[in-house]
Amino acid sequence: MISKRLLHLPGARMGASLLLALLQTIGALAEVLLLPVAIAAVGRSLGLPVPHALAWVPGRPGPLAALIGVLILVRLLTQAVARSVSARLADGMGKALSQALYLSVFDPNAQKDDLGVPAQTLARLSTEGVKSVVSYFTAYIPALVQTALMLVVTLIVLLPVSPLAAAIVVIGMVALPLASKPTMGENIKVQLGQLRKYDKVGVHFEHALRGLNTLKIFGADQRQADDLAEESEGFRRITMGVLSGQLRSLIKADVVIYTSLILAVAATVLIGQGGPSRMLSCLVVALAGVRLFAPERQLVYMMHSGMVAIKQGKAIDDILQARQRGDGESAAPGTTLESREKVAPEEVPAMIPEASEEAAPEASLEASGEAVRDSESEPSSKPALQSTLAPASESALKPASDAVQMPVSGSADAMGQNAGSVQSGSDHADQADMSDDDSLGIRARALTYTYPDGFQALTDLNFNLPAKGHVGLVGASGSGKSTLAGLLSGRLQGYAGELTIGGRQISDLSREDLVGLQTVVRGTDHLFTGTIRSNLDPAGLGYSDWELQDALDQVGLTSLVQSKGGLDAPIDPEGGNLSGGQRQRLSIARGLLRRSPFYIFDEATSAVDREHDATLAALMDALGKESLVLTITHRLAGVRNADAILFLQGGRLMESGGFHELMDAGGGFAAQWKEQAQYEDGE
Repeated sequence: MISKRLLHLPGARMGASLLLALLQTIGALAEVLLLPVAIAAVGRSLGLPVPHALAWVPGRPGPLAALIGVLILVRLLTQAVARSVSARLADGMGKALSQALYLSVFDPNAQKDDLGVPAQTLARLSTEGVKSVVSYFTAYIPALVQTALMLVVTLIVLLPVSPLAAAIVVIGMVALPLASKPTMGENIKVQLGQLRKYDKVGVHFEHALRGLNTLKIFGADQRQADDLAEESEGFRRITMGVLSGQLRSLIKADVVIYTSLILAVAATVLIGQGGPSRMLSCLVVALAGVRLFAPERQLVYMMHSGMVAIKQGKAIDDILQARQRGDGESAAPGTTLESREKVAPEEVPAMIPEASEEAAPEASLEASGEAVRDSESEPSSKPALQSTLAPASESALKPASDAVQMPVSGSADAMGQNAGSVQSGSDHADQADMSDDDSLGIRARALTYTYPDGFQALTDLNFNLPAKGHVGLVGASGSGKSTLAGLLSGRLQGYAGELTIGGRQISDLSREDLVGLQTVVRGTDHLFTGTIRSNLDPAGLGYSDWELQDALDQVGLTSLVQSKGGLDAPIDPEGGNLSGGQRQRLSIARGLLRRSPFYIFDEATSAVDREHDATLAALMDALGKESLVLTITHRLAGVRNADAILFLQGGRLMESGGFHELMDAGGGFAAQWKEQAQYEDGE
């Protein structure tokens, strides 16, 4: 079974597979020829007559030793060359497939659901799938071709000894796949069923895990756990069925093999030469026959893995073909393969499309007044809302009917002092003006964004943000925070209106320009397997130990790093040896090292405990002295001391101003603050 589609996969080299088959066949021939040579030599040493078919074996020790040496050398050389060819083919194809699959699936300009393939399936194809396809070309195809070539080897070796025995063995080789076909067909169906079950269980687990907070809120986590347990048991049963099917196929193959050999030996006894020479002929037929059947027996066992490889290879090819068809539509201006490869690794997560909070009900439920989160300490940490509440009576607010004007002297310090009035809802465009120079920071005019499915996430936003300062972006789930962050980072495109950074339209900026201007840190950013140092500097830019230690100190990780053994302490896959808050603080430290003019912290501290949450909030305030810092959070305590706060509701900018101004206004922000305080006080 050779799939033409797999032959066109990146890195596939049919010629190398055929070379492997030829080398393995030559090596098998040398190994099989050693058997009659050894049998003839032993027979002569015992004084037994040697059959005429073995007369070519030298009788003198010198030539005999030379012949044995040549056969052994041929066997060793073919093995060594075959291993080298196989390793090079596996390495080249593995890298080519992985790169093609990665760049196709994780194209930063592609919409997340373009492919319609679950993340768990993609992960399996990029690991097990690639390995399976590589094995198809390095093991399965060579075994298939070698099986056919072994028919010729059988005639070369056995025909001189016993023509009838040679014919019986050849017939057995032809009959073996026919005998195994019924069982094999059923086994293949079971194997494909196992793959589907594997995907189903994996995807179910992935979705349940991502929505675990929602499941807990609605008391549905135990039901999901029971369902997963039942599905996992079904997967275990079908896996045992696959193993049983493979065993049945091997048993049938062995029955055919040994029946053929018994008949071949019997034919040699009945028709061959008489006397002791007949015994030597029987030994040659029996021992050589076992080796001659070996590649075909191996092929029977590999038939199942071959079918899996074809199935997974076609799935990989479907993904690659889908991306090729969509390249013209999804590619953004100025974005090339080279530009994607030059992006610093720490920025890749920021460019990978994520489900917006407006389009994800689970995310909305998780973020709504979320109190269930990973804690860095054993006791449950209560967010410090109650302790930070203060009477909201420090300044008077001036309602405006059309727009909110927030004059700022140009410095971050002045923002908090001069924050002006709050608007709570109007038919006109909402506006927050916090900068006296539109060209320095970020400006939005009539900014509107509609998702491909028709959902309008942002409506007519107007605001000016200065070049420096700490700005909080808050609102309930579904208010448009993540959509606005996606537009600012360039992850989402196709907005209406104006959105500029440094006086330039974001839609006109290349991916390299955006990456150079801003650093995006999310609470779900990935940590790589390696060390603390390699996670802080994944691009290998060569930060000094002092710079790394300084970044760690700013996020309160110095003592933890020291306790683990320093910057070269290991990090488990996905930061498994760190708590959720520690992972987020390490991601923030990584972002601080870039020293960019604009930072977006998107729920970057959602898992951090109270003590470190206050430390990081102060860090954002201090960072705003040098850069523009936009903190997106549902935990309002994190932006209490921000220079200004933008409050979104239903995709509109409903309120803007300093913390005390918003509290005095008694609008949506104040209501959400009080709701969070009551919720957390009741825990």
